[in-house]
Amino acid sequence: MTIPGLELPDLPDAARVSVNAGDVMLGGYTWWQPGIAPAVLLMHGWGQDASSMATPARLLHARGWHAVSLSSRGWLGSGGCDDYGRSGPRDTARALDWLAGQPGVTHTVLLGFSMGGMLALLTTSTQDTRASSVVAVSPPTDFRRVYAATALGALRRYYDAVFTPEQWHEGSPLTHAGTQRLPNLLVVGERDTFCPPVEGRSYAQAAGGELLSLPDMAHQPTDEEWAVIVGHVTRRFRARPPRR
Repeated sequence: MTIPGLELPDLPDAARVSVNAGDVMLGGYTWWQPGIAPAVLLMHGWGQDASSMATPARLLHARGWHAVSLSSRGWLGSGGCDDYGRSGPRDTARALDWLAGQPGVTHTVLLGFSMGGMLALLTTSTQDTRASSVVAVSPPTDFRRVYAATALGALRRYYDAVFTPEQWHEGSPLTHAGTQRLPNLLVVGERDTFCPPVEGRSYAQAAGGELLSLPDMAHQPTDEEWAVIVGHVTRRFRARPPRR
């Protein structure tokens, strides 16, 4: 739950934004271009907030894209309580509607890291969205498999505390991979011990997506690895890809 008085930090190169997701407001940042350009909606990982995605947002902006980073429900800057994805797809679909309707936006790409990648995949396979493509970096895609394999004990304790019985299956993006109709890119780090690379690899195979494997990447991309990822995304999705 958002704690009153705690706000997102100021970022000198970004403008603050608040997006109505229905029953909550989602806070974050925007990096707008002066003219017409594609846009990316960025979604952060567990334990993070909208400011955590500033590095890829700035890289995207430097390449001529609009970039928007929002805090998920229950995380710093946004209202409501975190439920690790039970409300996230609806929230994200509303945020995508808002972004797609902004002046100067040609098309929208949804890009999430870790928990944000999970939400991005779940949103685009279970909701009717205005995204044109989806990118997931180091995402958990099968919760039971992640629970068994992760080296992060805190994540197992969090899953035990938050998940409903149905969420283990229905909340796992891999369950819905067959309904993914957007071009999708899965980015995995071969040294990731939090969400092992089989997570992204299996989703890409099930959904007919593209896989980008970085041999030296752990779970969280470095600035240099974000530059590689952003370069691939902007080359791959600068033009609006056709729906499958």
